[in-house]
Amino acid sequence: MVPEGWRKGTFVEGIDLISGQHVEAQHVNETGDGHPYLTGPADFPNGSIIVSKYTDQGRKFSRKGDILITVKGSGTGKVIESDDNYAISRQLMAIRATDFDPRFTYYNVVSSLNRYEGAAAGLIPGISREDVLGTPLLIPPFPEQKMIAQILSTWDQAITATERLLENSQQRKKGLMQQLLTGKKRLMGFEDEWEEVKLATVAEMNSGGTPKSSVADYYGGNIPWVSIADMTSQGKWIDHTEKNLSKLGIENSAARIYPANTVLYAMYASIGECSIARVPTSSSQAILGIRPSKNLHFEFLYFYLSSLKEEIKLQGQQGTQSNLNAGMVKAFEIPLPDLTEQIRISEVLNSADREIYALQENVHALKKEKKALMQQLLTGKRRVKVDLEAA
Repeated sequence: MVPEGWRKGTFVEGIDLISGQHVEAQHVNETGDGHPYLTGPADFPNGSIIVSKYTDQGRKFSRKGDILITVKGSGTGKVIESDDNYAISRQLMAIRATDFDPRFTYYNVVSSLNRYEGAAAGLIPGISREDVLGTPLLIPPFPEQKMIAQILSTWDQAITATERLLENSQQRKKGLMQQLLTGKKRLMGFEDEWEEVKLATVAEMNSGGTPKSSVADYYGGNIPWVSIADMTSQGKWIDHTEKNLSKLGIENSAARIYPANTVLYAMYASIGECSIARVPTSSSQAILGIRPSKNLHFEFLYFYLSSLKEEIKLQGQQGTQSNLNAGMVKAFEIPLPDLTEQIRISEVLNSADREIYALQENVHALKKEKKALMQQLLTGKRRVKVDLEAA
């Protein structure tokens, strides 16, 4: 049903669509000569445009306020608002509102992304001009378009502000880890000297193994079998997995059971990824199970290994993919305070984690609420009051 005063239409009624054009590599530079040149979503990886290429041979340009949409290749359907004038490549199109409110247009583009993704399905993803120009929408009077856009922009501002708080909190935690885990900053009441020890002297380490997947009896038990995918999706604590091993699976493979509080450390693919087993688990051969001695607190070890993640990625053996081996991990040197200080440091970093988690949940909730509100406002299921005098 079309809301009173609205009508059905398509984007072609209120936009210009500018298709980007390719610039030959010899006419592209990184020294700032010519116009900034955008070639695809790699130029806006985290919600803001980062210019790295320039050209004096650009033929098609976006303007400030245009909506840039990726129409070819990887990242098809990714959008961002243009914050300046840019030469654009054929991987991009610029949607320019003419008879629609620009921000109202932007929110309709965002709400149509699933449609574009469906249209782009194929061996070589792509969105055609007809896909964009034929996008259906419900069109309210211009003052109501503007008011809808203002309401949704307010939500975007709240999301951006919360994301900024989250980023600041993550940076504070990173700084705390660098200082507290190395002894550069000491907590009140602690003055004893730290030791520098090899990890092998304060922990036992073993890698896991994988039962034959063709033997159904090896699975369906109650022992969580951890993969690196489980670690990257669940984060710090692992208490369940998609696959569970049976006792028979443990007995007929190189898999082993790790007790609760074992630190799980990725040796392949996402090297340096770190988690803690909240319950007894088993793991693949890509994961090293590290069981701290009584002189090493498992959470202190987790935080210390996590602080090394970027450095470890650079140190991994280079083959078809970076990897570590148990000998390399056993040789890690770790600055170690006494157990009481380790626990206190872990408590401080856990507090920082709780703050980060709360902000992440807040961002998630705001985005979910905005998405629901956008669906209601853009379909007229929820109407807005328009100040006709101001309009």
